[in-house]
Amino acid sequence: MAIKMRKDGKETRAQILEAAGALIAEKGFAHTTNKSIAEKAGVDLASINYHFGGREGLYQAVLAEGHKSFIDIDELAQLAESIREPREKLGQFLKRLIENLISVQGWQSRIFFQEFLSPSSRTAEAIQKVVMPKASYLVKILHQITGIPETDPVMKHCLISIMAPGFILLFTGDGGISPIRLQKDRESRLRFIEHHIKFSLAGLDAVRDEYHRNRRMEKRTPRPSVKSSSANPGPVIIV
Repeated sequence: MAIKMRKDGKETRAQILEAAGALIAEKGFAHTTNKSIAEKAGVDLASINYHFGGREGLYQAVLAEGHKSFIDIDELAQLAESIREPREKLGQFLKRLIENLISVQGWQSRIFFQEFLSPSSRTAEAIQKVVMPKASYLVKILHQITGIPETDPVMKHCLISIMAPGFILLFTGDGGISPIRLQKDRESRLRFIEHHIKFSLAGLDAVRDEYHRNRRMEKRTPRPSVKSSSANPGPVIIV
């Protein structure tokens, strides 16, 4: 009986998330009531508080679930820590990401479209709790490819450059405003994936070479000596 209850609880939670995601994507968070979510999910109103602790908790869970449909943190963590060749890791990540961004065209993409157009404190919280932990694993892969320390500012530049096309793809689905459209047939999709992987790796190679070349030059360039005040005391004035 206990196993059945846990299963029902998990299913109820999933039903609420799906209903909330669909309604919020259609009407916006401010115009979506808990009552309408409960009715669409086929659950009682108290279930929202039970599973999510309230309205704000539900919305954060919706954002997390939506982002998971594009990037699953467990899969990304496993990929980053695997013994695969780092360049292969990045290729696998980008392939999975682009496939998801193109194929997932439900409420998930529309909600993030809304959040990017009208960011709020909820957006910032979701970025800190959902996006940044995933970004840290991707930076780890970029470090493995380039040898550049994960904390170096240039890694943030690389991360933005690699992920930027994803934002464009996010806006090409239902409700998107991007003038750029990709053909959704498999051949066109694979061509774009191959292009983006090559483009990203070439950029990382260029950044890596420049970074390490600059570090070598810094080591070879002698620093100007600074004379101590005791070695050159200057004129002595006696009054």
